[in-house]
Amino acid sequence: MAILTLNNVQKNFGETAIIRGVSLDIEEGEKHAIIGPNGAGKSTLFHLISGLYKVSAGSITFKESEIQDKAPYEISRLGLARSFQVTNIFQRMNVFENIRCALFWSKGYRYSFWHLLGRQKELNEQAMHVLEQIGLTDKALFPSGELAYAQQRALELGIAIASGAELIMLDEPAAGMSHSEAETSVQLIHKITEGKTLIMVEHDMNIVFNVADRISVLVYGEVIATDSPENIRSNASVQEAYLGEVATSA
Repeated sequence: MAILTLNNVQKNFGETAIIRGVSLDIEEGEKHAIIGPNGAGKSTLFHLISGLYKVSAGSITFKESEIQDKAPYEISRLGLARSFQVTNIFQRMNVFENIRCALFWSKGYRYSFWHLLGRQKELNEQAMHVLEQIGLTDKALFPSGELAYAQQRALELGIAIASGAELIMLDEPAAGMSHSEAETSVQLIHKITEGKTLIMVEHDMNIVFNVADRISVLVYGEVIATDSPENIRSNASVQEAYLGEVATSA
């Protein structure tokens, strides 16, 4: 069953068409990668799904609710979390506080001004559990803005977990990482998305083929193929449009 459905989604900036009628079903629990050349519209598509941009035409349905006209915070509260190409955390808060903030809404705290957070034992224990999952327990009281880059990306994943998201969207999660850091990031992605739905934009084909159950190829704002990694790897049209030699060497 599809958890997310895009129906003829289009996005224009003035007279320039960036997304040209994308229709796509993301199945519940699957790991779905969106790949394509620079300028294909991958990040724009992410912005449309998460509410940062408004669609020019078409509809987006998440868990049977149309979300194309909703604000990003409303979509997040429905159970969708995303990361950005540029790390997006509360840099002046420590690591623990970043995770605890993400837990507030998912744990029913809403706009509660009478809870003393230091006394919320269950909430604090849950925050520490998330830190354990992402390997940052020893950095709990460390200023988030002073973490190493790969650790900041891990913290972003932790925030997504803490928010209670059912669908996690990652925009180039391994960008800027060394080979060993990228391998660690892949292991963490596998771990934290178990039982959840993942949509990922990533240029590293080794990571894509390692993580994805299905791959969609976006070229000039259109999906030219959606299939299993094996079939995408051998698809002549995809190789011509994007993968090239990577497909035969990956």
